[in-house]
Amino acid sequence: MTKSKITVEQVRRLGELAKLEIDPAAEEDLREELSAVLDYFDVLDKVPQSQGGEYALPSRMRSDEVRPSEPTAVLKGVPQKKGRLVRAPRVF
Repeated sequence: MTKSKITVEQVRRLGELAKLEIDPAAEEDLREELSAVLDYFDVLDKVPQSQGGEYALPSRMRSDEVRPSEPTAVLKGVPQKKGRLVRAPRVF
């Protein structure tokens, strides 16, 4: 695994972009933590994806099927309704 090289200058620039005040004493610790995060992304890049191919994992999700539905069945669980209209709480 290659070590990501984040510089203290890059940590300072990230702090500026995020509008954060970074304590100069903590810059080196933050640099090491950010480098470790990027190194972990390198590890994740090597994990096979489940989108097909030689190492595809079986899908645990149900298949997406179009099924007919009756509007009256959908409205059975609605607490406030008038005919086919549904009353919803105010948002603003």
